[in-house]
Amino acid sequence: MDILIFGLFLVITLFVGLGYGRQVSNIRDYALGGKNFTTSTLIATVMATRASGSLFFTELENSYINGLYLFIAVLGLPLGTWVLGQLAMRMQEFMHHVSVAEAMSSMYGRTVQIITACSCILGKAGLVAVQFKVIAKVLEVTFDVEGTLGTYLAAVTVIAYSSFGGVKAVTFTDVFQLLVFGLALPSLAFIVWKGVQLPAAFAWTAHPHLDLRQVMSWDNKLFFAMGLFSYLAIPGFSPSIFQRIAMARNIRQARRAFNCAAGCLFLMLCITSGIAFLLLMEQPGLAKAQVFPYLISKCTFVGLKGLLGAGVIAMAMSTADSCLNALSVIFANDLVKPLTNKAQASVKTARTFSVVVGGGALLLALHSQDILKLLLFSGSFYRPIFTVPMLLAVLGFRTSTRAVLLSMAAGFATVVVWSFAFTNASSIVPGMVANLVVLLSTHYLWGRLDGGQNTMP
Repeated sequence: MDILIFGLFLVITLFVGLGYGRQVSNIRDYALGGKNFTTSTLIATVMATRASGSLFFTELENSYINGLYLFIAVLGLPLGTWVLGQLAMRMQEFMHHVSVAEAMSSMYGRTVQIITACSCILGKAGLVAVQFKVIAKVLEVTFDVEGTLGTYLAAVTVIAYSSFGGVKAVTFTDVFQLLVFGLALPSLAFIVWKGVQLPAAFAWTAHPHLDLRQVMSWDNKLFFAMGLFSYLAIPGFSPSIFQRIAMARNIRQARRAFNCAAGCLFLMLCITSGIAFLLLMEQPGLAKAQVFPYLISKCTFVGLKGLLGAGVIAMAMSTADSCLNALSVIFANDLVKPLTNKAQASVKTARTFSVVVGGGALLLALHSQDILKLLLFSGSFYRPIFTVPMLLAVLGFRTSTRAVLLSMAAGFATVVVWSFAFTNASSIVPGMVANLVVLLSTHYLWGRLDGGQNTMP
């Protein structure tokens, strides 16, 4: 029954996704889908893109191990989503662009466009790999299916409809996938709550990692939690997030979608961490790798197990398909088009690259172990490079192309040096700080070297 539920989920997803492939005629349709989505559809696709399968898996395991430290950290995600909604009101001039790299090109030229495109592809391909890794783990634990075979099936499904159908296929499969997860998570939380003895449930603050006073005392764990909070809260204009803003009919619709998605994300994170805390009270002492298997074996039954497995896989697939679509648009529009001086980006090129990068991400997923490390590693390729100049551009700041190139180089160099010097600490925030310092220093100390506006509202 559980395997049947998963198989039916894959078939419906593929059917919904491929149904929109016939409506794609050019790269703009492939990237933005005609900009005629309803607000509720946009909320669903923003949610599905932000609330990845890796987020659920990471939060569940690490909330059990680290308690409130991890919960504090992941609260940066809904905050960052809400901030993106506010920033969307300042993005009117970028709403006609099909990618974040094209938006950077409109301000700073082709070289910045190509660097942004390369950093997006390197960084987000890693995120796709993370989602495929989650799919492999869920299949092994939930359905007792050999991980490699099941991961191939799910990955091929994602690659097929994402490559062929464009962003409309991605968006409407996101809606379906979010509904599946939305049914599974509250059901699981209710079952876990019913299974926990009431004295344990109400004595959860006795655990040191769940005692807010102890958690808020400054130590290395809180330092790491605040670093991860900053990483999630900073409104990074990743390829798929920029695309979600540009898909809206106008900036007001984009703000509503992101604001509502932020509230839904907060609720989802509270439920997921609550499940982990209840498990910690009921069954302390589990290793991180044992948390999800214990949850499946002790807290689910036939039917719910299949629904939960399909729900987690659905969220992993929804994030993977969004990334694949955004990266394929960037490759065709912001690498091939400027390097070959073509007038129009090719949809065929985008579809081909989607297959290639999806296959590469699948191979990476099958040869990596730690999901959180892979997630942070992938983010280090794009956030420290173009997020700062793009964020400042949204706020109205313009500088020279030379200053942007130097800041990008500083961000990348900091990531490399930091990764070697501090192997256990994320290099993303230091890289972004270095990018910001060099950008502002170059701009204000050297003046406007290549033109631009010396403004910062």
